[in-house]
Amino acid sequence: MVLSNRSRGKRSYPFLPSFMGTSRSKLAYEFSSPGSAYAPKHVVIVMDGLKEFTTELLEWVLENLIAAGHKVTLLGYMPWMPIPLSIKAWQHVWMADFEHLSQMKEKNEWKNDPRYLKLQSVLDLCKKHRVVPQKEVVMGYPIPLLLVERIISLRATWVIFDSDRNLRKNREYFAERIPCNMGMMSEEGYMDMIKGRPMIDCEEHTPSESPALVPTPQIIISKPLKRIMEEQELEKDDDDQFIYEI
Repeated sequence: MVLSNRSRGKRSYPFLPSFMGTSRSKLAYEFSSPGSAYAPKHVVIVMDGLKEFTTELLEWVLENLIAAGHKVTLLGYMPWMPIPLSIKAWQHVWMADFEHLSQMKEKNEWKNDPRYLKLQSVLDLCKKHRVVPQKEVVMGYPIPLLLVERIISLRATWVIFDSDRNLRKNREYFAERIPCNMGMMSEEGYMDMIKGRPMIDCEEHTPSESPALVPTPQIIISKPLKRIMEEQELEKDDDDQFIYEI
């Protein structure tokens, strides 16, 4: 279910928005307080891997949503591309990694590479807020399905989507399948709050392995996602039976 609750955000990020207002309302505190059941122990930020990489949405999450000691994953997505375009894509920050950055620092080479300068800015921000950073990329088709599978396997407790028209077209799809609350940035600069399914805290219901991402145009449902969808159908059947008995 998509809620109409909105928080003023930004597109092109002319200023840093506040999650629930600058005064940190009670609702905002409940969402971000470490002791709250809604505390986002793992926030996944979904970004278009082909667009210019910026840290503004990460800053938004660090300053307004996530608590110290928790984890944030930058999840970039992109389609499969012809060889000339794929070579260009490898020059994006998404194809660089934190481990390689450490190696390049030993030779002082990273300062000449824009990708690693951006990676360093990510590390600096996360270190400042005492948050553990991760970065991943999904490639293939269909993008919405691949994102759902990866978000579930990451055990996200909150998901924040950057502004993207194609993603916004699939927000009902995400809300039905992703087991946590979500925020989606609009093109006008607002953050739409999306109510997801109840969080899955039980180990037996939470996938422990990453589903295989197969580079094929066929829609392949992973076992963890299929299991969750079957559970939804069982819950629906139970509700229908209860209504019939009454």
